[in-house]
Amino acid sequence: MSLVVNGNTYHLEVASDIIRDGLGIEVYLSDGREILAEIFRNDHLKKIQFSSFKLDIHLEVIEELMRRFELSVGRNFQDDLPDF
Repeated sequence: MSLVVNGNTYHLEVASDIIRDGLGIEVYLSDGREILAEIFRNDHLKKIQFSSFKLDIHLEVIEELMRRFELSVGRNFQDDLPDF
C-alpha cells in the first residue's frame, strides 16, 4: 500500500510479530530503509499501541496509518493459543 503526501511516497505494510504477540501496520518512506511509525495490536496485553520512530511525520500520514489499521488489522484481539 502506498501513499503520497507533499511529494513523498510512503509505504504501509501489515506485519505480524510473534515475539510481542500481535499484528500491526507500519509506515516507511518509499526507500523502505527506516520505519517511521507503527500501530500495533498487542493480543497478549489486549492493547493498541502507537509508536513513532521519527519526530516529524505529516498528520496526513498518521491519519492514513490509523485508517488502514482499522481496515487491515482491526481491534479484535486474538486469544492466546493454549500451551501444549
